Amino acid sequence: MIKIQYKPLSSPLNMLFKVEVFEKTKNKDTNSNRLFDLQIFPQKTSFWTGEQCIEIWRKPILTDGLHNNNNTDAFVHEVSTVLHQLTLKLGFTGMPVKVEQQNELWKNWLAIRANLSIGYTGDWISSALTTIDKKMLPGETLMNHIMQDLFMNEYFRGVYDAVFTENKFSCNRKISGLCPWPIQFNEIWTLQNAQVIKFSGEGNNPVDQSEINGWLKSKTGESKAEISVDGFYQFDHNTAWCNALESNYSLTANNYEKKIKISLTTN
Repeated sequence: MIKIQYKPLSSPLNMLFKVEVFEKTKNKDTNSNRLFDLQIFPQKTSFWTGEQCIEIWRKPILTDGLHNNNNTDAFVHEVSTVLHQLTLKLGFTGMPVKVEQQNELWKNWLAIRANLSIGYTGDWISSALTTIDKKMLPGETLMNHIMQDLFMNEYFRGVYDAVFTENKFSCNRKISGLCPWPIQFNEIWTLQNAQVIKFSGEGNNPVDQSEINGWLKSKTGESKAEISVDGFYQFDHNTAWCNALESNYSLTANNYEKKIKISLTTN
């Protein structure tokens, strides 16, 4: 059995984070790309608990393919800016356990919210903002909601807790973004060497969730879809922190297809 040993972050990380979204329907194809300059700064590590606080900064340097004419994708993009500066407490195995400075984060959300309520119109705006209000409220559940963010979910995936047997490890992960509700993936991780994990898996068709079934039916004419993921996760040899990753998510059924490619590279 093999475990990858976690080391607290000792020096800042400078990376590029990119999200590419492709959606194909019977009538049209759409693409959007988002590129971020991403930095992670370490703070002191507790001698007693092994917990460390880190700061994560995201600066957009490319936003392509988004339309601001009351478009849902543009709305979601603007909502995500509240997460562009986060302070997190990490447990002794490197997983986020608490959002620090929650009141400041809440104030940032209220400022963004005010602009969104003015800039967008439609019956869905009020309910969408109320839903996000509940997720952004300071408290114990805030960390779980923030982990639905694509960067947070990809970068902090519990690799230091994984126990590899014959270089294999199985796990379940929930991913947001392919449809309006999270989808659970059954993944197999393969430890290629001391620095690279490759992974692949399939998403569970959410047959027991009427809302998702209805969404699939409206998009594809079917209540089931082929859902898959593959990619890799690479470590720095000295720090044991991730310095590159790629995840490819796909949902297809009939004439409908949606793909999300998430990649991270070190500057």
